[in-house]
Amino acid sequence: MVRRLIILASLLAIIAMPFSTVHSIAAPLPPDDVLMIQEAIRGQLHALSEDDADSAFELTSPSIRSQIGSPENFLRIIKEEYAPIYRHLMVIFSAPQTLGDAIIQIVRLTDRESRVWLAIYNMQRDMTGNWKIDGCQLLQTSVVSV
Repeated sequence: MVRRLIILASLLAIIAMPFSTVHSIAAPLPPDDVLMIQEAIRGQLHALSEDDADSAFELTSPSIRSQIGSPENFLRIIKEEYAPIYRHLMVIFSAPQTLGDAIIQIVRLTDRESRVWLAIYNMQRDMTGNWKIDGCQLLQTSVVSV
């Protein structure tokens, strides 16, 4: 929880910085990692849209799976606390960034009421080299999509 708060605070500080300063701090990832990170998130979003709890749960990190316990619990939490991720209309990815030792992927989501949200995914590479989702913070913006 503390790690997530630090990442969120760092992200908010970065958002407030001029672009040239941000670019020098947040190192870009290799293109293959960018694709794999975004595919992991797309895969989970697709699995959730199909109510495929097993596939969505499999794309989380071992620590998240350990905390949540089961695919059924995971799907219940997503439905109750992350409705814009569970049922969304549109998804836009930014480039994932390195922030200290953390890898974050910001995704702009539009929900069914046309409200815009930022999903800040923490990403982690597993022992086999695959990218897994290691948590997500969801922030509502004041923007409405048209």
